[in-house]
Amino acid sequence: MPKKKYITKNNVVMFPGTIERLKMQAHQYAGNYQYDKAVDAFEEVLAYEQGDEQLLSAYAFSLFEIRRFEDARAVCEQLFAMGTDLYIEVMELYLSTCMELREFQHVEKMISELMNENAIPPQALEQFEHIRALNARIAESAAQKETSAHIEETLDETDYLLDAFFEQSLLKQVQLLRTLQQANVRPIAKRLKHIIEHEEAHPMIQSIALYILVEQQIAMSIEVTKFGHTATVDPSTLQLPENMDIVARVLEIVENKLQQEISTLDMVQYLIARHVLVTYPFAWFDYEAEDLADGYVDYVHQMFGHIQETDYELINFIMELEKFSELPEA
Repeated sequence: MPKKKYITKNNVVMFPGTIERLKMQAHQYAGNYQYDKAVDAFEEVLAYEQGDEQLLSAYAFSLFEIRRFEDARAVCEQLFAMGTDLYIEVMELYLSTCMELREFQHVEKMISELMNENAIPPQALEQFEHIRALNARIAESAAQKETSAHIEETLDETDYLLDAFFEQSLLKQVQLLRTLQQANVRPIAKRLKHIIEHEEAHPMIQSIALYILVEQQIAMSIEVTKFGHTATVDPSTLQLPENMDIVARVLEIVENKLQQEISTLDMVQYLIARHVLVTYPFAWFDYEAEDLADGYVDYVHQMFGHIQETDYELINFIMELEKFSELPEA
């Protein structure tokens, strides 16, 4: 009768069949979503033998599921080094671990190289494109969160108290507001409200502060007074200036009028973008879209030296808006 073979390591004796039973149990744990137990069983097996690609791939997946991402990535790299028939499946897992480890540039580079080398079979191409798009979205979101966190860490809320804010130059006021564009402004929303309502507030400062509150849909009542007009508004229900119907209508009309005058069209569009912000939330007050379009075309024609019959009251209004929209660069 042949002798039974015993596996030993560190003076521990494993009886025949024990390793196979551990392998089976590990795979059963993984199949039943008991990934912590599966990892323990796989690691017990791997203490005695190297493991084949089926075992290692299941082990890597289980490691990923219990968020041991560094270890999961290392096992995937081991499989690549061995040469695995499960290359695509392992690569998907590898890229997922790299995303969890915030190695977004590495993921993009790997997918680009695989596509350039035609290493992805057609049936898996859509999945890799999905991974690539997801990686880009997560990377962008992470970058925005990091920027916002940094801004909030360095934000001095006292800068937005009325006395402190309005003792600053107009340039500094613009800079302080632009600092908030990627921050959560809810903690200082009331301070922005007071800035907007302050009698000394420049119309463009009012607009920038209001724009930020509208972007973040802050619900509150604000009384806005500018250019002799007053209205009570709620930022959570306002449209952003570029989305207002009258803006779209004016732009449509001037585009039709100036199809053959590209330089004039560029200048008119530039002025409209500035002026709709400085009048926000009123959007040029009581003027009609047709009149505004004619007025801006006439105004720019005059800038280019073409004098003609025009609505001088409207031209003077446009000139006033241009004066108030000229802010220092921040």
